[in-house]
Amino acid sequence: MEYLVFDVGGTAIKYALMNDDLEMLEKGKVPTPMDSLDSFKKIIAEIYEKYESRVDGIAMSLPGLINKHTNKVQVPGALMYNLGTDILSELKSVTTDRFTIENDAKCAALCEVTYGSLKGTDVGAVCIIGTGIGGGITVGDNVFTGSHGFASEFSYLVSCDWEKKTNGYDGKWGMSGSANMLSQYVGEAVGETEKIDGIKAFEYINNGDERALAALKRFSDIIATGLYNIQATVDPEKIAIGGGISQQPILHEYIQKSLDDIYERMPIPIPRVQIVPCQYFNDSNLIGALANYKKYY
Repeated sequence: MEYLVFDVGGTAIKYALMNDDLEMLEKGKVPTPMDSLDSFKKIIAEIYEKYESRVDGIAMSLPGLINKHTNKVQVPGALMYNLGTDILSELKSVTTDRFTIENDAKCAALCEVTYGSLKGTDVGAVCIIGTGIGGGITVGDNVFTGSHGFASEFSYLVSCDWEKKTNGYDGKWGMSGSANMLSQYVGEAVGETEKIDGIKAFEYINNGDERALAALKRFSDIIATGLYNIQATVDPEKIAIGGGISQQPILHEYIQKSLDDIYERMPIPIPRVQIVPCQYFNDSNLIGALANYKKYY
């Protein structure tokens, strides 16, 4: 059987024609419209028309939060025009009734617990480090969503000095622990006069620049603090780290060192969580979206 699967991001919409063996028979990518819901619906409908006769239905990974009680988008992520809409009904109206949508980070978690690095765990967690920190908590082979669907929205965890901030996002883990913040820390440390990206930041880091390594330690301490809080809350066997920068082995090394430092300062031998990389990187949202569809149908 074949399925049309979407991974909607703030920059691009990736899509794939997939089968039950997770093979991506065809793949494509189009820019994400940022102007209106109508533009978004139009693009999804046009792609669906190409595959309508072949697919059982549509599975989608989408930024933000769909409230489980109202079925409306409560937290829109990058797509502000989705705020307050019943996005599933809107998209079904131009495609098919066989359509599922799940939060992008929760799709990544479902991918990892079904097929990847969390498979076989009783309790696990995924942290996706990107423009914020997305995530998912897994119990058995399911992703825990909470009473409203807001569970494991790790970006909203308080990280430091929140009461001194004027913007509600400041002082939250998704800001202080974002991939962009790591680049900022490294750029400031090495004296770059202009903003640098992650590629340039890791050039400094992997070349052993002591200033960049100190910035990485600062960042890994922030990440480890959040991971420790997740462990103290749900006691996972493993926490899988994903996102583009997670493909850098030195990042995992530093996060583990920072987490070990927290453990070693504890006066009692509390359990330790295993930090692992996500097995599926760029395709995790697509695979997780399909896994969600197959659970539903």
